[in-house]
Amino acid sequence: MISVTAITLTPFNREITMNTKDRIGFVLLGFVIWAAGTSVYRMAGSYFFEGSSAAYWLNVIVTGILYSVVSLGLMKWRRIEQKDWLQGAICMALPGMLGEIPILAGFSELMSNMQPETAGRYAAFLFGGYSSLIGFAWLMSTKANLRLASDKQFIG
Repeated sequence: MISVTAITLTPFNREITMNTKDRIGFVLLGFVIWAAGTSVYRMAGSYFFEGSSAAYWLNVIVTGILYSVVSLGLMKWRRIEQKDWLQGAICMALPGMLGEIPILAGFSELMSNMQPETAGRYAAFLFGGYSSLIGFAWLMSTKANLRLASDKQFIG
């Protein structure tokens, strides 16, 4: 009996549709980013959130931009189709968003290096980072989906 296995080669520059393996990978990456970030802020959060207002807002802006650029850059590097970037961003953001629920609920005990009043700044920082990532991914996915819809009108 002869067995033949088909091998499909994907051209280097061709984008691929996100699959379950990608989704799981992005969820795990989101968990790792959340765990690392939470650990850093648990040890040194007062430096980031209890300093000057200008330093706080700089941290919010720079972190939001970095989170978006790195996450979407990773999807581009993995050649995930741009229309799927929102799905990938949600996979990355969700572990942190859910993981922060108990952190914020027990803020004064769990983030003991910060004053309890800092919880609001910390939560606003989290909202800023996650909404930057999800918002930019939504914008890029919508742009790709509109382009696909436009292409189908001309084809069909």
